[in-house]
Amino acid sequence: MEQILSTLDFETRGQGFTDITKDINDWIQYKKFQKGILLIFLKHTSCSLIINENADINVLKDLSAYMKAIVPEQGFYPNDRSSKKIEYLHSQEGLDDMPAHIRTMLTSNNLSFSVFDGELKIGLWQGIYIWEHRTSNKSRSLQLHAIGDFDLN
Repeated sequence: MEQILSTLDFETRGQGFTDITKDINDWIQYKKFQKGILLIFLKHTSCSLIINENADINVLKDLSAYMKAIVPEQGFYPNDRSSKKIEYLHSQEGLDDMPAHIRTMLTSNNLSFSVFDGELKIGLWQGIYIWEHRTSNKSRSLQLHAIGDFDLN
């Protein structure tokens, strides 16, 4: 059993989803990772790492619309139905800054997968995405930690 640590970098195009499934599969092939566990950690606090449907683009559109509804960009109203809007205190990097942090907290920044016979074992209709919560383009880094068997020949 061996371990490999790597970093993969991506450019996002503002709010939305970047499908990284092929990049992860290509990395598995390049490293000749045959069997084990792949841990993926997104090294940022204003975007998410998710696995979701890759067959119907409307799923991603609905996820985005729902997230914007529960985490509005211009403050929020408390659950006690008071009429006083609460403004975000943290906005050093713009109005989308704090909502992006909340959206990340509600989702995830890490995933783990089984790898068997040199293949990522995910469902037929599943894809792995970086979900960018910021409005501008960003450089994003993933830390990959593979633990298992590699074809080192």
